[in-house]
Amino acid sequence: NVLRYRGSVDNGYGRGGKKLGVPTANLPASLFQNALEDVTTGVYFGWAALERDNTSGEKEENDGLEVYKTVVNVGFSPTFEGQENAEKIIEAHLIVNHKDDTPNTTDDDDDDDDDDKNSKSSIIPDFYGTPMRLQLVGFLREEKKFDSFPELIAQINADVQD
Repeated sequence: NVLRYRGSVDNGYGRGGKKLGVPTANLPASLFQNALEDVTTGVYFGWAALERDNTSGEKEENDGLEVYKTVVNVGFSPTFEGQENAEKIIEAHLIVNHKDDTPNTTDDDDDDDDDDKNSKSSIIPDFYGTPMRLQLVGFLREEKKFDSFPELIAQINADVQD
């Protein structure tokens, strides 16, 4: 059962990149509350496509789409006790592959389940407001509350490797 979402990248809580070293791109929670009602909270894998403007006027192979593997958290970020999300959110960590095939990070945003703090990072230039398509093709695990942030970060790293 493939899940698809599209919206402009929105500001999140600023926890993923700042507190965990795992930047995420968030879709506006208000757009997807009805669509997320029956979606199991947890970590998914799939594809993200940023719809960048093609200003050259020439036809490109992907026609302005930047496509990335992604790990996506759908949920409430329960590890942030007392600061859990008020609404179920969608936050995606875009995985950038480089010459050394080290998975790397993206935007600069949110929380609970998304990437790799300890790898060599390359940040995708800021893309707040950029339309993003998400296609969630598989489920990795249920969302859970971790006892510590180091445990959460270790699990995020494992999620990215899976």
